Amino acid sequence: MSSYNKAKGSKFETDVMKYLRKLGHFAERLAKAGANDEGDIVTIIAGQTYILECKNRKSLDLPQFWAEAQTEAANYAKARGLVVEPPAFVIVKRRRGSIEDAWVIQTLEKWVGQMPVPQGQITSSEIFTTPEVQKELEDVQIPDEPTEVEEKEQE
Repeated sequence: MSSYNKAKGSKFETDVMKYLRKLGHFAERLAKAGANDEGDIVTIIAGQTYILECKNRKSLDLPQFWAEAQTEAANYAKARGLVVEPPAFVIVKRRRGSIEDAWVIQTLEKWVGQMPVPQGQITSSEIFTTPEVQKELEDVQIPDEPTEVEEKEQE
């Protein structure tokens, strides 16, 4: 990798770290360690530690970026004797975009697993189990015949 590309990547990592700090989150760049790299940034948001792998490249190779992020999160956990690896995200710089426009890459499963269910708030599954909603759902008429749109799709 050329020194220009390294500088470009380092600047993006620093910009991401500063952005997270501006929002009030703990964020630090991690030292490079070759095969034992632990990610580019460690951040703590709402008590949860995350490992971020930052990419500022012309071409995207999401499978490679993703594999790298997972390996580095495992390295981070191993170096600290953690039983559970922190979630890893890939942050990709958007061409001609501000830091806020960067893309965040994560699997759907892990992303959904990170979604909190606030204490005392009703979840969507609870909404559909209330007697009022069940009564409304019973009254909904579902046609047995396909609609015009469905007929056109079948043609």
